[in-house]
Amino acid sequence: MTAETSQTTGLPAEQLRDAINALMHTVTAMLEGELSLDLLETALNSHDALHDQLAAQSSDTSTLAALQRIEQFIIRQAGHYFQTASVDFDEQQNSRFIALFARHLLALDGIGPATARQLFQLGIFTPEQFFVLTPKEVAQLNLPATTLARLIPLHAQAPPLARFSETS
Repeated sequence: MTAETSQTTGLPAEQLRDAINALMHTVTAMLEGELSLDLLETALNSHDALHDQLAAQSSDTSTLAALQRIEQFIIRQAGHYFQTASVDFDEQQNSRFIALFARHLLALDGIGPATARQLFQLGIFTPEQFFVLTPKEVAQLNLPATTLARLIPLHAQAPPLARFSETS
């Protein structure tokens, strides 16, 4: 008995269905219920598992772009959750949260965990949200002077194509 294989990805269809269902279940739970750290982590892990499966099979760019939008949604929800719940986090929980959900900010040169945490507290959860700010808005962020000294040149170095309005 052979497993049915998805023609578009080369993955066993059952494995692909399970990954899609896991992601769909967690995103639906996020939309319908109250957010929790466990739910947010599960959603991100489900996203990452599906992304890894599809990326390994060289999926088309529209599929990967859709997954990127889902990841952005998860990160934004996590950011909003962080703004209210982080006051109850200990240092280890804060560090883990930022490592998981600020990973795209952390990938930018000059942004470390402390700066990512500060940006999350200000409602900036993604590089896109950062780069869409005007230079004046960046300069007016309520951040320590040393942080602004790193962020202003980073913002100014962004390629013009990075300065776009978010699609979702």
